[in-house]
Amino acid sequence: MSENSGFWVVSGLMWLAFLGKAPGLRHNRDPLYVLVCGVLLLGGTCFACANPDVIGVVNAATGIPNVSAPLVYAMLTVESALVLTLIIYWRDWSPEKAGRWVRWLMVAYGLAVIGIVALFALGDAPVERRVDFDPYYARTPFIREMILLYLAAHTVAGVMATVLCVRWAAGVTGPKWLRRGLRVLTLGFALNIGLDGSKLLAIAARWCGGTRWDWLDSEVSRGFAFACTLFTGIGFVLPMVGGSVERTLWAKRVFLRLGPLWRALREATPAVAAALPVPWWDVELKATRRVAEVQDGRLALRPYRNPDVARAAAARASALRLAPAKVAAAVEAAVLVDAMAAKAASGDAEPPLLDDGTATALPALDQRALLRVSRMIRRPPFHLTAGTPAVRRIPAGSGQGPGERCEG
Repeated sequence: MSENSGFWVVSGLMWLAFLGKAPGLRHNRDPLYVLVCGVLLLGGTCFACANPDVIGVVNAATGIPNVSAPLVYAMLTVESALVLTLIIYWRDWSPEKAGRWVRWLMVAYGLAVIGIVALFALGDAPVERRVDFDPYYARTPFIREMILLYLAAHTVAGVMATVLCVRWAAGVTGPKWLRRGLRVLTLGFALNIGLDGSKLLAIAARWCGGTRWDWLDSEVSRGFAFACTLFTGIGFVLPMVGGSVERTLWAKRVFLRLGPLWRALREATPAVAAALPVPWWDVELKATRRVAEVQDGRLALRPYRNPDVARAAAARASALRLAPAKVAAAVEAAVLVDAMAAKAASGDAEPPLLDDGTATALPALDQRALLRVSRMIRRPPFHLTAGTPAVRRIPAGSGQGPGERCEG
């Protein structure tokens, strides 16, 4: 493996993250989303262009020795401006304040890019240096100023981004993935300062007439560059991807763990299962539909719910010293098993009528409660058996008491 393969690994990871976000650009024109995509794309491209192998190809293709230097430095400067813009818009600032900061940034970093190109054109760098360009030309007029200009812009961006992230993270109370992203970003920007610091030390050593510290630029700064690029890329992706991944994993968990309850209800009440297929990749939609079908199945079985079964199951579950949530799940599971048996025993007969009492009221269950019920269906704490036949509920004034059994 080439010693420069690390550049391709980091670039590939950044581009992969960009490709994962790029499809959303078709329907998501949120400036923050576009900025994140821009940072990922430009970060990967910048790292690829900093690869010594690519530097040689670009220099040879243009016929200008070291033309890759201002190209990479300009891209780094633009990336720094994008990063700061993204952080500013992430902050909970007023649009006027954020816009004012961004305008100053665009002017300052735009002038820096122009200065980098102009200084390289004015300078003389005839010897190609793919790895140690900065210390090698640290004493060359105009080239020296170009190097200092890009390092200043990069360092200021790193310090500003670190300070903004530290202050923001100290008071943020938003989503947990935003907090995690901020912590990773802070580490990435702090490493960015180490990158610039190691380069400046190597340059300062050249000013003093020595070359013994060139390794700080060729080796140490490269390690900092790998680390800070990875951490900043991860930090920008986490707030937008972390929540989505968490929702997808939760939806998959809901879909799979509702399986026992859904299959039992589908067998007892086939009409609740929708025939329209759901794309295999849309896990959230599959989970949503499964939850809806489970709730519809419970609703269809409401006429067959037996309060006596509920009371007996509650007594048995309480005797086992189960937690209240598990007691409620065990009771619901027992009532549903009994209701399914009662419906099956009734054959094609019309379902019992319901009165306005609460004996057959359907308890509201959220997703977590349904998961507990499904677990009780699969692994009940006691044997779930069908109880007495379902009680027919008769409206008041019909001549029959609501507790009388239905004949026939």
